[in-house]
Amino acid sequence: MKSYLGLFSGSLFGGCLLFFVGAPMPFLIGGIIGSACFVWSYERQGRLLLRLPPYIRSCAVGITGAMIGSRVPPTLFEILSEFWLSALMMIPFVLFAHIGNYKIFRHIGGYRPVDAYFSGMPGGLIEAVLLGEKAGADMRILTIQHFVRVLSIVIFVPFLFFVLTGEVVGSASGVSMSKAVHGASDISLIFIIAAIGLVVGKAINLPAAHLLGPLMLAMLAVIVFSVQINFPHWLLNCAQFVIGTTLGAQFSGVNRRMLGRSLWLGAITACFMLILSLAFAYFLTPFVPMDVKELLISFAAGGLAEMSLIALSFNLNPVFVALHHLLRIFLSIWLGNLVYNYFLKNKLRI
Repeated sequence: MKSYLGLFSGSLFGGCLLFFVGAPMPFLIGGIIGSACFVWSYERQGRLLLRLPPYIRSCAVGITGAMIGSRVPPTLFEILSEFWLSALMMIPFVLFAHIGNYKIFRHIGGYRPVDAYFSGMPGGLIEAVLLGEKAGADMRILTIQHFVRVLSIVIFVPFLFFVLTGEVVGSASGVSMSKAVHGASDISLIFIIAAIGLVVGKAINLPAAHLLGPLMLAMLAVIVFSVQINFPHWLLNCAQFVIGTTLGAQFSGVNRRMLGRSLWLGAITACFMLILSLAFAYFLTPFVPMDVKELLISFAAGGLAEMSLIALSFNLNPVFVALHHLLRIFLSIWLGNLVYNYFLKNKLRI
């Protein structure tokens, strides 16, 4: 119990510190850094931090999903057809990202081909680990490398926006949202939608059910029943804080050598994928009704929940961002498995 208290205290300290210095996404990034520092300090004496119960992250992600769904435009289905090109361009993006990541892990990191291949998949952490395990890859390498990918993208994207636009994601950018009229009924509705969505999403085996269940239920309420939901900015900060804490806690049990290697390789691949995402974003801007910021968040290969949360914090359209990331994850798993099976079947080297 004391270790959990220390973990959340470290996360809160990190979040408040970054908030006061005006850093982007302070409670997400600060939460990651603060909780990770506590983990390293706690485990230096040979102790191992107990894993956080999974329902803690699920609840925070469920609330995030409900908030994302509440921002859907009522005319969603009328304008979806305008995004076919950005959806189509996700295919070459996934292929280029996977090839580039493989080269980095194989030739710079020195990983075995099978480890480099499944570490380089630009999406689907759980799926990549399971597919890699069947192929004989090292699960430890895959788990930490995909976690570092998500972590690096989540940290780099807000700072990249700050450098390019001068806007601080997660603080000033959410002011317009926080000024909306809201009350206890709105907050209660968010929690009810999150709770029902979590149960229904798992019952019907939705992918990323803890996010998509509440998201789709909130979308249904807005589009079909014309429900208007306004939520306070502090609720968004709380979601950032909890998700940041659970991400930082993932450093438990990782030895320094593996962590050090994974961090610098993850930083290289994150920079590569962000440059690639930026190139696709600038190319697509004239052809789709999204600006560079929305497209960059849509293509940046972070976690589905985390990138949607960044979009929500930046007052962009989180629904379209979430749909792009779902497509990226699906293509990463499908194409990655297809290509690997082709090489395996024909006994070719990758």
